[in-house]
Formats: sequence, C-alpha cells, structure tokens
Amino acid sequence: MGAIMMAKGPVSQLEFIGFDLGHGETALGRAFGATVREPEILEWRGRRSFVTAVATDKSGVKIGADALNLAALGPKANVAVKFKSRDLDVSSVREPTIAFAQTLIDGLAADGTILGAKKSRFIVGCPSGWTSEDRTDYRAVFQAAGLSEVRIVPESRAALMTALEQGYLSIEDTRASVLIVDIGSSTTDFTYCRDLDAQDVGHNVLGSGLLDTEIFELNLARQKDRKKIEQLIAKYPHYRPIMEYWCREAKEAYFTGEEVTVELLKRLPIGRGVVFDIRLDKADADMILDKPLAALHGYSWRSAFDFALKETVENLGGRAPDTILLTGGASRLPLVLPATKAAFPKARVVRGAEPEFAIARGLAWLGRFEHLHASFKTEVGRHTREGGDIAAKAAKASGGLGKTLAPVLVDAITDACILPAFRDWRTGKIPTLDEVEGDLNKRVAEWLGSDAAQAALRPVIDVWFAGLQRDIETVTDPLCRDHGLPAMVLSLNDSQHVSRHLEGMSLAMPNVGSVESDTALVGTTLSAILIGSLLAHANVFAILFLNPLGVILGGAMLGGTYLFGKKAISGKVRSAKMPVVARQILTDGRIRSAVNKQRGDLITAVQTAWTDAASTRFTGELTDMLGSALRERADERAVLFLV
Repeated sequence: MGAIMMAKGPVSQLEFIGFDLGHGETALGRAFGATVREPEILEWRGRRSFVTAVATDKSGVKIGADALNLAALGPKANVAVKFKSRDLDVSSVREPTIAFAQTLIDGLAADGTILGAKKSRFIVGCPSGWTSEDRTDYRAVFQAAGLSEVRIVPESRAALMTALEQGYLSIEDTRASVLIVDIGSSTTDFTYCRDLDAQDVGHNVLGSGLLDTEIFELNLARQKDRKKIEQLIAKYPHYRPIMEYWCREAKEAYFTGEEVTVELLKRLPIGRGVVFDIRLDKADADMILDKPLAALHGYSWRSAFDFALKETVENLGGRAPDTILLTGGASRLPLVLPATKAAFPKARVVRGAEPEFAIARGLAWLGRFEHLHASFKTEVGRHTREGGDIAAKAAKASGGLGKTLAPVLVDAITDACILPAFRDWRTGKIPTLDEVEGDLNKRVAEWLGSDAAQAALRPVIDVWFAGLQRDIETVTDPLCRDHGLPAMVLSLNDSQHVSRHLEGMSLAMPNVGSVESDTALVGTTLSAILIGSLLAHANVFAILFLNPLGVILGGAMLGGTYLFGKKAISGKVRSAKMPVVARQILTDGRIRSAVNKQRGDLITAVQTAWTDAASTRFTGELTDMLGSALRERADERAVLFLV
C-alpha cells in the first residue's frame, strides 16, 4: 500500500507506540499509519517483554534486566521495581516511572528502533478502574518524561481491539456483550462491554505478582545457604525484588509450557559463591495456588479468583455476557479457564495467542485506528462545511432542482389540480373564478402531500440525487483511498439517513409521514418548501387567467367579443357568477389546450418561484443532511480501519 496522505503529511511517517507499562513487566507494540499489518512487539535488549525495573548509580540509569544486573553487581545502586500505581504524587512512584519511560524511549530512539519521544505517538495503558483524574495525572508523568503526544487508554479497550484485530471476536460479538478479564501483575480487572461501550465491573489486587512472592518464599526455605541469603537481603534490600523477578521467570516458564518441572540456578555476584536454586513443579504450583495469603485476607489465589468471578456475576446484575475474553500473561494459569467457564457456563470463553502482548498490540492498533478515524471525519466535515467541495456541489444541484422539477410539477398539477378545479367551476360547484384560484392553491397543497405526488416526483428526485451522488463521489472516493479504505465506503446508496429524506422530499408535508426527530430536515420537507414557494411567495397560477385562457373565458361571457383583448381577465369578470350554461364552452380539451400553450410560462414561473423562494433554504438543509449522512456513514464504517 502506498503512503496515506493527510493534511500534515503522509501517514506512513506516523508510528503509534502502545506502551503497556506493567507492575511486573513491560511491553511495547508499534503500528504504522499506512499499513494494515498487525502491530509488532518491540524488543528491548533482546527481550519482547522485560522487567519493569529501574536502577541508578554513578554510571547512570539502567532499566529492565540491566537494572537488576546493576543492582546485583553494585550494592550501592538505587533500584525500584513494581512501582506502577495511581499514587503519582508519591516520589517512589512518580520518579521511577519518569526515569523508566524516559530511558526506554530515548534508548529505542538512539538505536533507531522508533522515531523518538517527540515524533512517535504514544498510547499508554492504565487499569480500567482508574478515574479520569488518575489518567490526567498519569499522562502528565509521561509528558514529564519527554513524550510529546500521549494518550491514556483503559487496558480493557486495548484488549478488545486486539481480539477484534486478530479475529477472536467479530464486530457482532462486540456489539452484543463481552466481559474482559485482564489478569496483570498487580490487579485483575473485569470490564463489561456492550455495543463497544465499556464499563468497569470490578478490579482488585489479585495480581499474578503475588505468586512470584510465594515462589520466592517456598524456594528460600529450601536453600542450603538460606541464612547467608537472608543476611544479604537484610544488608541489601533491593536483592529481594531481584530474586522475586527470577522466580517470576520460573513461573512463566512453568505455566507457559506444559507444566514441566522448571529449575533455575542464579548466582549472587557479591555473595561470595552464594547461589539461589529455584525449582517449580506441579506439587509446588498446586500448593502455591491453594495457600492462604495475607494479601488476600486469608484467601488463596485460587479461591480469591473464584470469589472475584462470583462478585463480578453479582455486579453484572443479570447481564450475562455472551463472550468472555481472557487477557494478560497470567490468564495462562491452569485454574483460570475452567473457573471462568464454571462461573459463566453459557458464555464462549476466548483466550488469544500471546495474551501477555494483547494490551501492547491493542494500544498501538487503537492509536492508529482513532487517528485515522478522526482524520477521516475531519476531512468529511471540511468538505461538507460551507465553502467545501461537497457543499458547493450540493448548492449547484439544489439550484438545478427547480429546473428538473418544474416540468414534472406543471404536467402533474395540470391533471391532478387544474383540470379538476375548472371542472368544478364549469359545473357550478365553484361559483366564481376568484374562488377557482383559491381552490387551486388548496388542491396543490393537498396533492403535494399525497401518494400521487410521490409517484410523480420520486422518480425525478431519484435521478436527480443519483447525479448529485455521482458528483459527490468524485470527492469522497479519493478521500477514502487517501485513508487506506476502499472507494465507495462513503457511498450513500444504502444510507437510511438519505432514504428517510428522499422519502420526505417526495411524500411528506411538514411534521407528517416519514420525518423523524433525529433527522436533519425535521418539519421541513421538499413538499413544505414547494408549498411555500409555489403558493406563498409567487402567484404562479395567475398565469392561467392570462391569454389564451382569458380569451376563451371572455368570449364565453360576452358573446364572442374580445372585450379584454390580450389583458388578464378583469376583477369584475373573475368575481362574476357566470351562468352554468355559458361555462360549458370551457371543456376539458380547451382547458388542456390553453394550459399547454401556457406550459412554458408556467414552468418558468415554477422555476422562478424555486430560485427566489426555495433554493437557498433547500440548499442549506440539503447540505446539513448530506453532512449528517456522511458523518453517520463514517461512523458506521469505522470498523474498516481494523481490517
């Protein structure tokens, strides 16, 4: 695919970095603006997922495994781990977060991996339970780290985006109901989504990091050099989080694989030969998962997860989700899937590949999606505003509509209104010619709101709008292609918004029929405009009382003398009650012949009435309707940015 061009340059130059800063580990995803490829996971020092740790000493700042190595080798190093928290006013949270983000992003930019803090666009995840104030404060922290463009997004939304992108969920699934269970290092978040609208339904401190601590305690008790290790930890407290991280590696190796026994041997560099032997087998795993934990108020991890699921069911208040989406690396724990199925027996439970990267990928994809969608809608708005290309085409088409409608209206009104009105005058039902004109206006108003008017006008309006639509597509098709979308995405062929208005244009009187409260032409249809312009703003039908119809009437009343010549019928004659016998000279054939001779003048009068009294008003409402319909279509087709 070629570069997608926008106002500020090619989208191919844009990159969106999904920043999943976890309590235990961090991962980064990247999506480019001009590609539909799945976001890639970036590496830091050869690892796609790296420990959230930062250490400083005289040599500078190190992060990830480098921070742990620095801390292990240099007991004077200042090390921080597991510092992710909403308590951003606490220096032990704020300062390591800034240092970690700054070092990571600057390092990746220096390596040529990313554009950098000023040019890349960052989408940072946060737990669903964080408030808008928390997110604002969190954004400020990353800005303090030097990141220019930062958005804070709930991690549940990112998980949903990844599931959509990778095909585990369809857009129909997300429009139904989905419960996202995100099991992280420090928390487990439950988010209920219906029709893409997310709601936090529970979050707790049930993080998989608790298991790291228990694996450490279990293995510490087994060490032959336990006392030496405890003495080292007492002297150098930062050693404990380092060893817990080693235990985390053992946990991931065990639960990511086929639950085969894992053994790791780690040497403590300043411990003069002291080693930390880590072992994890099935018996150990079962014991750890079932051990009562003080951090969980005496519940085991297994029972706490069961309780959290039960509590979520209660919080949902009877809203049974159709799908459960499991995400986060800890979703691989063997107890998670069966426990979730037991809690929601009727739901489909989904866990994608590499759940530990679902958030990072989703954040990157979400950044790209929202940017393209916002740009797309901005361009649609620019074209439909006054002075825009679509607005100009609508104005031109509106001006020409009078010319298109006039002959059809004149011919239809002749049969439906003019002939019947003079027929009633001929039979004496209408006493005077003055009253014929009033009756004619009433008949036209009623006819414009009738099914007969629909039959006469709708084909003409359809052809007219089809021409306008083709003209609009000369603007919208390139706009779609410029945003990497198929041409015709903004086609209005099947737009219900437009259909309602086209129906209203040919059918409805004001506030009648298909006009709905959510449409742009509330109470103002083409019929209403025509009535106003034809009847109120221009005496269109006065032409009927000019020659040659006037000649016929004058001759009938005055024995064939041309008393009025070529002038209009006088007020005296128009108000006179002519004998019914004398009226019979005005047959249907003579009326039709007279109207046909005046057809050109009638058509011109209708066109003039449209231009003078209706065109400007209709242009504004047509432009509003088109803008609303195109924005509606852009929102409907937003999901195409996920392709």
